[in-house]
Amino acid sequence: MNRARIVGAFVFIGVVVIALWAARARSARRSSQESLNDTIHSAITSSVEFAKAHFTGGVGAVLLADPATGVPLIHSVVAGSPAEKAGLREGDHIIQVDGMATSGRTLAQNVESIRGFVASSVTLTMQRAGSTNVQCVIHRSSWKSLGIPQ
Repeated sequence: MNRARIVGAFVFIGVVVIALWAARARSARRSSQESLNDTIHSAITSSVEFAKAHFTGGVGAVLLADPATGVPLIHSVVAGSPAEKAGLREGDHIIQVDGMATSGRTLAQNVESIRGFVASSVTLTMQRAGSTNVQCVIHRSSWKSLGIPQ
């Protein structure tokens, strides 16, 4: 067996184990058997979407591309989000994500760089009016805790 197949098998087993755990956690709302069947079915038939919905998240900031420069501009910050706790403000320009310049990249590329695995972190460097560049490390949060249904 080649290395890619072995890694794929471990990922599949991991997804199924987590699916079983998630089904058990939700058993209070629905019967255990229905929940287990639905979760396993979802994990097997659309494993990428299942993993994205359960293991990825963001920082809780709504971004727009600045019309003049194209760099991400914070439009709003979700109350109680990691972005709010880190001190991000409306009007901040994100000039780097994990040390990579945001200029010359699309808004979608920059947003994907900010999103990632829950509980991991991302380092943002912002340009704020009236101050020098501000750098902060933000720990991502799940979509559910940000109030975003998946």
